[in-house]
Amino acid sequence: MLRSSRGLVVLAVAGAAVLAGCSPSTSGDPKPQTTTSAAPESTGSSVPTVAFPKRPQELKLEGIPDACSVLTTEQQEELGIDNAKPGTQDVVKGKDSPACSFRANSRPLYSYEVALVANEGVGYWEGSGNLDVAQKTVSGYGAYEVRLAGTTTGDCALAIDVAEGQQFFISFFPIGDGFTQEQMCQNVVKGAELALTTLQTLK
Repeated sequence: MLRSSRGLVVLAVAGAAVLAGCSPSTSGDPKPQTTTSAAPESTGSSVPTVAFPKRPQELKLEGIPDACSVLTTEQQEELGIDNAKPGTQDVVKGKDSPACSFRANSRPLYSYEVALVANEGVGYWEGSGNLDVAQKTVSGYGAYEVRLAGTTTGDCALAIDVAEGQQFFISFFPIGDGFTQEQMCQNVVKGAELALTTLQTLK
C-alpha cells in the first residue's frame, strides 16, 4: 500500500521503490498534448483566489472499488502503459482510497498513480507549505496541480474537483531521467483527461 504525507511526492518514492534497480537507458517520452488552461498560480502557503468552474458533471467516486477501471485498455495503450496494479492509498487524512498504479516498463520508465478520494475535497491542498499548488482547469473541471516545492525532477500531480467533498487524484512520475517538469505535467493532464472521460461511463 502506498503511503503519503500530504498525499503527493511519496507516491513517486513508493513507485520508485516498486521499480527499484531499474533505470532508463535512453531518453524520451510519450509527449501527449494538453488542453489544460491555467489560472494564476498559488505556491506554498497562498490560497488560490479564482473560483473553480462549475463541474460539467458530478462524478461521485463511491462504488468504484477498482481504480484501475478509470483507464480502459485502449487508453492505457495510448499512454504507453503495459501494467496496472490495483491497491489503496491514504492520500488524505489516513483513510485508504481505492487506487491503481499504471506502469510503463519501456524506456524511459514512468508511472501513473491514481486514487479515488471520496472523503476529502481538493481544498485539502490549499495552504500547504512544502508544495507548489497551481490552479488549473482539466476537461472543464477545476483542479490543483501539486508539485514538491523547489524541485523540477520529482513528479507532477493533479487533484481534480469531481464532486462535492471528493477528488480524483492522479500523478505522473518518471523513474530516472528522460522528462522535463513541463513534460511530466503535460503527461498527467493527458492521463487525467482520459480518466475523466471513462469516469463518466462508470456510473
